Amino acid sequence: MLKNFAQLRDELKQTIVEAQAIQEKAAGREFTPDEVRELDGLLAKGRDLKAQAERVKASETMTNALKALGEGTEPGGAKTTVHPRVKASGGTDWADTMLKELGGAQGYKGLLANGAIAVNVPINPDPVRMDVPVLSIRQLMPNVQNTTGRFAYLRQIARNNNAAVVAPGAKKPTSTYSMDRVDDRVRTIAHLSEPIAKQDLDDVSLLRTFIDQEMRLGLDLALETEILHGDGTGEHFTGLANVSGSQVQAFDTNVLRTTRKAVTKLERYGYLANAAFVMTPEDWESIELLADANGQFYYGGPQAAVNASARRLWSAPVVVSDAATTGSAILADFSQMNLQVRQEGVLDWSENVYDPNALGAGSGATDFERNMLRFRFEGRFGLEILRPSAIVQVDLTA
Repeated sequence: MLKNFAQLRDELKQTIVEAQAIQEKAAGREFTPDEVRELDGLLAKGRDLKAQAERVKASETMTNALKALGEGTEPGGAKTTVHPRVKASGGTDWADTMLKELGGAQGYKGLLANGAIAVNVPINPDPVRMDVPVLSIRQLMPNVQNTTGRFAYLRQIARNNNAAVVAPGAKKPTSTYSMDRVDDRVRTIAHLSEPIAKQDLDDVSLLRTFIDQEMRLGLDLALETEILHGDGTGEHFTGLANVSGSQVQAFDTNVLRTTRKAVTKLERYGYLANAAFVMTPEDWESIELLADANGQFYYGGPQAAVNASARRLWSAPVVVSDAATTGSAILADFSQMNLQVRQEGVLDWSENVYDPNALGAGSGATDFERNMLRFRFEGRFGLEILRPSAIVQVDLTA
């Protein structure tokens, strides 16, 4: 249990009293070896208590300032709307968490030493369930906590099964299974905010929440883009659209026939149970609006869209993403890949950035001198694609 400033101060006073008692007892003589050891222990304890008290006092001062800053944001006051994609990836309420739980038994204990705010994002997002909308691609795949920054695995790249009936005494055929070792590492995804006046943060209580949501959304969008389209060069992931060994489904007559044939490609290898389509909102709209020669919607029209979270195509869930490419879709068994998470999204800030043109061309100043803050949001992730054949690239255009 963390102690507050008053408790640490009282304990420090008691430690001093105990040390003074030993000193008074030894008045007029040298300290005994036992007294020396006891005094050394009390002095070390006192120095530690003093350092703790100073840190806690600074933290409590910051807590009180933050509480004052957050007045008026309690239930009944103004609120902001959390973007659904932010909620989907573990959505953050760091401002409210700090205001309500700093010092609490279950909350964060204070600002981190480097000025970072701990962001409460779960390592393992909710799995895909029936009638639950999926708003983030990372929710589709297992999330693995990475502790070293690197990872490696063996991926099968060929299978030649030659098992056959063999006569007694005859030579048995040989099957070959080629494996390829994949060594990779996590990559950093990050961005900065523009300078923001501290006065604005003081005066507009919801600004801090806005900054957090916007910067988290930016990181999530970049992460989705890397998962889908990373080309493996430089610091990019090797994404689903560029991994060697994936399957391809060309356009066949119409979108419904094409997507059904893609389902067959996964079903053949037993990958359909955990598979999902990923496409743009516009492509999904086109599919839902498909009608027969009599103008009847194949998907039942508006009355069938009341439960929009149950969107499925040939039994597979459909996930819409801004990171997808218009005119194409990906059908994949996302249980055959892992998102390596070395560090979840963390929000930091600084006043020490120097801008050489802050006050005009050739006239520079630091953010501290101008009473400004800059925020940085970053995370570290890597992508394992264990079985590329569990991915089908689907062409939706004629």
